[in-house]
Formats: sequence, structure tokens, C-alpha cells
Amino acid sequence: MLAWLSLTASTFAQSNGVVTGRVTDDHGKVESQLVRLLAVGDVPAGDVYTDSEGHYTFQGLPGGVYYVVVEAEGYRPFHQSVSLDMQVQPKVTLDVILEPVTTPPPTPGQIISGSTSSHALNAKRPGTLFSPKVLKEFERGNKDRQKGDLNAALAHYQKALDLDASFYPALNNQGTLLEREGKHAEAAAAFSKAVGINPDDGEAYINWGHVLYEEGQYRPAIERLEQGLKRSPNSPTGNFFLGSVYLKLQDMDKAESLLKKACVMDPDHLAAAHLQLANLYMKRRDYPAARLQLETYLRQNPSDPQAPTIRKMLASLK
Repeated sequence: MLAWLSLTASTFAQSNGVVTGRVTDDHGKVESQLVRLLAVGDVPAGDVYTDSEGHYTFQGLPGGVYYVVVEAEGYRPFHQSVSLDMQVQPKVTLDVILEPVTTPPPTPGQIISGSTSSHALNAKRPGTLFSPKVLKEFERGNKDRQKGDLNAALAHYQKALDLDASFYPALNNQGTLLEREGKHAEAAAAFSKAVGINPDDGEAYINWGHVLYEEGQYRPAIERLEQGLKRSPNSPTGNFFLGSVYLKLQDMDKAESLLKKACVMDPDHLAAAHLQLANLYMKRRDYPAARLQLETYLRQNPSDPQAPTIRKMLASLK
């Protein structure tokens, strides 16, 4: 998930769209909660706290698709889209019912989508030999994955596993694609098997930490990410997600160090780390540093859908 920058709805073009609703838990109990509104591309469009009755309201919105997000400790993250049409439906009501997190998943879960090393054989296990047929199916899956044919890639990974159930690289990549399809339980099973077969595979631990991060289970996420980085210390995504977790926990020093490290490790593919750093500096009220991170992001992603809004944010900071 990208950074939550301090942007209000007034930054957007003037309009009269309204998103409103009420936040309760599954028993109807009301607590003060932070509600965030995102535009398409995870662009922040507003932050408000619920009132004493649990109500929230965003006003002055232009037409378009938005996402209402609530991340509350002890509850599963809520993320749902709404659509505003200034001619047909300028006001949308969305009530949020928070579901409690019961027990942490007993097995690994989601994966870092597009992880560059999830398909690599682990050098720490050189004694394990895989048959040419297994490797052939695996490479076919990788090629289909690169072409964007995810169903074909999944089929080839499954064929590789049918030939050799201990072929953990296919489990790793299979889990990645299942996570992209939102099949979290199946992805979790794939990563559980991968870790069981090869405990030295740092990517599997990092992917597990990513899942816990997305589910708002930040302390368990730290444990898994640290296990992954112990095995794969040069993983940019591992450092990025660990920094993101610490940012959620308001440990700014640790978050800053890890996010900077991620930027240095992979400046071309981890532009999101610059947005996280901008968010961190906004929280510190270090606006010159926040501007620098946003400017860096725009230089690397001039055609990004978020670019117009980020430019408005830069103008407001100046």
C-alpha cells in the first residue's frame, strides 16, 4: 500500500461530490476511527475522524472512483470503492462494518507481486537437484508470467509441482500469482509449503511479512520480514516493507533508514519508497525533505496517474 500523504479534498478541483457513512464494529459498537479516502492510483483525497456517533463525511469531491479505507488495530483493514457521478449520483453513503482479527494465520500468506528473486533457485541448497522436465515447465511458466498470461503460468507451475512436489521455486511463483488474483488462502498454502521445504528461502519470509502488513498485523509482520532479511539482506522489497511497517507503528527513525536503503538498492522499481518517505517527512513537518521525495518520484514516474495530484501537493507545500 502506498503512503498516506496529508492531502485534503480541497486540493482537488472544486466540485460538490460527497462520500459519507458510519463506522461500527460487527456488534454495532462505535469508536473514533480515522477514515481515509483514496482516488484511483492510491492517491490520497482526504482524512477525517468519525464523530461520537461513528459518522464520517468527505465533501467537495469531483466525480470519479474513490476508495474508503479504514485501518484499525485489532480489525481487518477495510478497503471498498465508491463512484461519484455529478449528474446521476453526486452523493454516496457507505457504512463500514469492521471485522475483528481473531488469530493470526497459521501459515504464510501473500507474496510480493513481481518479486524479482522469487523464481531463483536458492544457492544455499546446492545439493538439491531437480529434473530437466521440472525445470522446463518452470521456465515456461516464467515466460508466460512475463507475457502477462497468468493462467498459463499457473498451469505450468502446477505441472512442475505435479512432477516434483518439493520444487519450492514453483510454489513461490505460484503463490505470487494467486495473491494477485486475491486468492489469499491458496497463496498462503503455497508459501507455507515453500518455507517448509526450504527454510533458507528469504523471499518466502518476506512475502509472508507482506501479507501480514496488508492485513494490519504489524508486529507479526516485523518478525517475518526480519527472518527474510536475515536470509536475504539485499532484498529491496524486504527493506521497503519493513520500513513501511515501522512507519505504521510511528517508529520514524527505523522507517527512514530502511526506506532510504530500499531506494538505494532498487531506485528504478521502488519508487513507492519515495512516497513513503514523503509521508514520513510530512508527519515530521519536514516539508523541504517531503518536497524532495515527491520531486524524485515525479522524475522517475512523469506519466504516473498520480502525477497531477502530486504536483498540486508540491505546489501547496511551496
